[in-house]
Amino acid sequence: MEIKLNKDLQTMQDNVFMGLNARQTVCAGIGLVLGAAAYYLCDCYGINAEIASWICIAIAAPFAALGFITKNGMSFEQIVKAWIKQYILCPKRIVSKLENYDYAIDKAKIEAAQEKEAHRRD
Repeated sequence: MEIKLNKDLQTMQDNVFMGLNARQTVCAGIGLVLGAAAYYLCDCYGINAEIASWICIAIAAPFAALGFITKNGMSFEQIVKAWIKQYILCPKRIVSKLENYDYAIDKAKIEAAQEKEAHRRD
């Protein structure tokens, strides 16, 4: 008898509903609720059913897709949190400044050599 395991156990997900994990299920549910609300609002205002369905898709698809977005092992919420921390809460201005510590140490010797060279050329 052989038991099959994932090669990378960190990518293993718990299935909550139809093969989706909890995060994906919640995001898909939010997209479904927003899409239904958009359809009923369009129906109340008398918008054509075809246009209402396109509006529904345009509103629901981004929210449903957020459950599936991962980059560098971070979920969408973690990416937004890191972005806010980096660019809004703790922005740092990085200044590139060239410093030659060896020149600072040997500055007197170098200037003396340059003056000697300038007098020699004259």
